[in-house]
Amino acid sequence: MLHRFAQFLAGCTVLLVLAGSLVTSTQSGLAVPDWPTTYGWSMFTFPPSKWVGGILYEHGHRLIASTVGFLTIVLAVWLWLRDPRRWMKRLGIVALGAVIAQGLLGGLTVLFFLPAAISTAHAGLAEIFLCLTVAIALFTSPSWMTAGNVDEATLRRLSTTTTVLIYIQILIGATMRHTGAGLAIPDFP
Repeated sequence: MLHRFAQFLAGCTVLLVLAGSLVTSTQSGLAVPDWPTTYGWSMFTFPPSKWVGGILYEHGHRLIASTVGFLTIVLAVWLWLRDPRRWMKRLGIVALGAVIAQGLLGGLTVLFFLPAAISTAHAGLAEIFLCLTVAIALFTSPSWMTAGNVDEATLRRLSTTTTVLIYIQILIGATMRHTGAGLAIPDFP
């Protein structure tokens, strides 16, 4: 059951990242100019009749993020109480810390009017959080629990190198997107 819940959270996180990219792509980041409220309303009581234009994207992103945050609290507690592996308990706490930091970065992005550094950090942490939820879903799977031995040193080097290189590429892309640098070569590729 824990594994299925972790899979569900990872799927919701994919949806959250997609919603965040819609906010950026539609330039709706400041469609809701306040935080943590939505035009002075609690975000959970903001009337659906007012969800129009960019407000739909930004407010929807906030609601999905709140749901993912709540699910992450549940997952962290569940791992702490039920998973016998100490490192998994810690991974659950790391995921919880990441989602809290992500929410704060999202709020700061609005409060400081989309500064490139905070927007890039928000995008970068989103990818880290997604990786954390996918990793937890993998590590709670029955097949992970019964996997045979592998050459740990080689696997560790390969996975670390690959992860670092991919993450650098993500940060370069996020920096280009949030600083408008992609427009420097408008006909590329």
